[in-house]
Amino acid sequence: MAKADERLWQRHRVVWSATLFGPLATTGIVIGVVSLNAGAEYTMRLLTAALAGLFLFGRFIILGGLDPEVAEVTGSLTSAQLFAMVTYLDLTVAAVLVFHAGALFRLPWFGSRAKALVNDAEFLIHSQPWVRRATFVGLVLFVAIPLAAMGSVGGTILGRMLGVSRPRIFLAILMGSLLGNGIMWLGSDLVNSVVDKHHPVVRFGGVALIGCLIALIEFTFRRVRRSQSEGQKMDQHSVT
Repeated sequence: MAKADERLWQRHRVVWSATLFGPLATTGIVIGVVSLNAGAEYTMRLLTAALAGLFLFGRFIILGGLDPEVAEVTGSLTSAQLFAMVTYLDLTVAAVLVFHAGALFRLPWFGSRAKALVNDAEFLIHSQPWVRRATFVGLVLFVAIPLAAMGSVGGTILGRMLGVSRPRIFLAILMGSLLGNGIMWLGSDLVNSVVDKHHPVVRFGGVALIGCLIALIEFTFRRVRRSQSEGQKMDQHSVT
């Protein structure tokens, strides 16, 4: 994975630089435009809501005034404005991580295990076409579901670990973000009434789901390798 990032730097330095510095520059321009048109107070409220969405409430920040706890942060921001804010943050974070998450694979313990999973996933994707389709659809749903450890950050890291190409990861995050954020926005009344953002499933379900997905990949990998190995032995016996 680190080698892939090095190749990106060596062969496509414009892309490497644009995906690292472009989102930061674009965000600075957006903040400046909002400040000039809506004033400093509105801009500070928006920045506070953005930080709260990133580190506290996640996608539930879109509920806005329907949730008293969230309303203390979002104030007069509408669900439509919060939908646009969260979607922008999802795509901005994804643009950086999709192309620059290789550093995570250099970490002790995590790096070696992540690389092994990448190799297993790439084998499955090349040997079983349905896995490629299922992985993409799974990433879209993974990003869309409002559980902790999921969303654009979790989707990007999981997509890289599963060996999915960068453009497909970004497309999956775009589709998943629009789907998940759209449900929060258009179905805010229903979501607020049936989903408790403090429930253990919401808080820890994403981590459990990631573990299940990794276990499924490993199980499928071993079964396919065993099946191919048995097929090769049968071919050798038939030749002899």
